[in-house]
Amino acid sequence: MLKFINKEICILIILSSIILNYISFLSPELNGLAKVNFLIFIFFSLYYFLYLEKNIYLNIFIFLLIIISLGTPTVDWDARSIWLFKSKQIFFDQSILNVKNNYAEFSHTNYPSIAPAFSAGLVNLVGHWNEIYPKTAFTLLLIPPLIILSKNFNKNIFLICLSIILFTTGKFLVNGEMDGIVSLYFISSALIIYNLKNVDNLSNYEFYILIFFLIILSLLKLEGLVLIICLTIGSLISSIKKKNIFKKIIIIFLLSIIPITLWNLFTQHFNLGTTNENYIFDINDFYNRVFEINNYITIFNYLIFNDKFLASILFFFISLFFTVNKNTIIFITSVSIIYILFLFTVYLSSPLDLEWHLNSANRVIKPIALFIFILSLQNIYKQFGKI
Repeated sequence: MLKFINKEICILIILSSIILNYISFLSPELNGLAKVNFLIFIFFSLYYFLYLEKNIYLNIFIFLLIIISLGTPTVDWDARSIWLFKSKQIFFDQSILNVKNNYAEFSHTNYPSIAPAFSAGLVNLVGHWNEIYPKTAFTLLLIPPLIILSKNFNKNIFLICLSIILFTTGKFLVNGEMDGIVSLYFISSALIIYNLKNVDNLSNYEFYILIFFLIILSLLKLEGLVLIICLTIGSLISSIKKKNIFKKIIIIFLLSIIPITLWNLFTQHFNLGTTNENYIFDINDFYNRVFEINNYITIFNYLIFNDKFLASILFFFISLFFTVNKNTIIFITSVSIIYILFLFTVYLSSPLDLEWHLNSANRVIKPIALFIFILSLQNIYKQFGKI
């Protein structure tokens, strides 16, 4: 039976198990399904590595990430007090919906929780909680996007990709925060879209793989939905002369945001994340800052002068010396500019002290920096073929 499972089907099963694990925590009665889904994830991940694509770099990289994750304590506040705290809540409550009680609002009860639910699935399988190994489930979530990267490049270029990922995301791959995971799911989704010469040629498997990637991205963190919107708009702009693909891109977008829309309706119904004024954005804060040039300079210094972002821009311009693909340039620049404008708007609207809030700039700029890096590399790779 397994001989009929190709790479696309295997990836689809792995992604499905992550989403079904999340659904399993809608009710304590579905506890057994969560265990089954996690076992499916492990089995088909191993099957992919051992039989479908024997990429030694990929296998070693994931193995080392798991070892590092298991061997390092969770010290970052977001990792400990938001994501692992949510994992612990879900494990003991056996439900993602008990946040409606708005307990421990410091953990941002309105945040989506597919990653904490996945971690709780691992704990369900083991049978008890501790403060070390549940974080490893976040690292396991990196498997699907790393597989997509491995499929898109030969082994030599994939090794360069891993170097870029380590440079751009670093500790965020193993420290229990979501930013590294968000970055990899974002660039994987971007690569799938980038490689579509014509959406009409998209197979059913690839169609669902893309949708599942976007669903998981939207449920990882609030920025995920913004990145999906940026990716969709950028795809439409870069394909403006191909009217036939507009409809399918919009369908993919609408289908992928259904789960996060339902989650947002749920959190709004129970007023989650709205009782602490420090978390609520106010239009007055935007008006107070928008006309002050110093605020733009401050935000510019934190975002645009970020070392990872500057390096990605430099790499992008270097790639133009090798090949100039108009559609690729439009795609990269439109997605990047839209996301940067969104970040500027968020920081100008922040109810918090601007400089203090900009401490998060180093994290939120990572997805777009990695996006520019990998898409520029992909552009060179497509031009020159196998290296």
